[in-house]
Amino acid sequence: MLNEELYERALRSCAEEICGNSDLKLVLIAGGSCSGKTTTTGKLARLIRGLGRPVDTISLDDYYRNPENAVYLPNGMPDFEGIQSLRLDLLQDTMRRISAGEEAPIPFFDFTLHRRTDDYRMLKPLPGGIIIVEGLHALNPQICGADTPPEAIYRIYLYADSGDGEDCRFLRRLVRDSRYRASNAAETYANWETVRGAEKVTIEPFAKLANRSINTFFEYERSILADDAVAVLKGLSSEDPHFHQAQALIELLSAVPLLPDDAVPEDSLLREFI
Repeated sequence: MLNEELYERALRSCAEEICGNSDLKLVLIAGGSCSGKTTTTGKLARLIRGLGRPVDTISLDDYYRNPENAVYLPNGMPDFEGIQSLRLDLLQDTMRRISAGEEAPIPFFDFTLHRRTDDYRMLKPLPGGIIIVEGLHALNPQICGADTPPEAIYRIYLYADSGDGEDCRFLRRLVRDSRYRASNAAETYANWETVRGAEKVTIEPFAKLANRSINTFFEYERSILADDAVAVLKGLSSEDPHFHQAQALIELLSAVPLLPDDAVPEDSLLREFI
């Protein structure tokens, strides 16, 4: 599984580069939907810790607005993709405190309740420690503001490129949302249009700021995802505007040799989606 090894090798290289620079205090990990931010953050934290530097992590998801303070799109739907979907005031205060070496309260967003709870945890930067911040907008300069010196920041951008023009992240999301979020193909297609539109404006322009860009596509992932994906796609109504697009994807996936889930290593990034 060459792509898995290339991904792991890239993470090890990042960890060594980070730990070899005593000026670095903050690692920012960004990428579009289903690019593997959660797993990458966990893996990188373990690697940095193994090299002797303390690590803590922050997820930008915990700074989402509560429903009563939501920002809405022109179509009347809540905006979950733009940076304004976050409580930037809380986030910037957190980053200001951390940059000053002060203790900061870190909120918790409960996705089952669709709101932040009062269950804050306190984060105190440790001497020589690294704070990893992950999320869609982690590379946006508004996150850190002017309080963090540039030499203290290391940026990682995640993307997933299969090399053949197919967006493998859609397949990951289709299967994940069906398995764990009770979403059908029609909902995933409709949401994906919004997601991709937002990514082109609010995420991808900041990729050029990254110290390292890492491709998280694995050559065998279609063999893992194809069976579930085809089953979900076959449930799409012929009246749906994405029907012909789905049929073309079914034809593509039907030619893919299948592999069982247990062919995926237990610590693989692909486990986020199955």
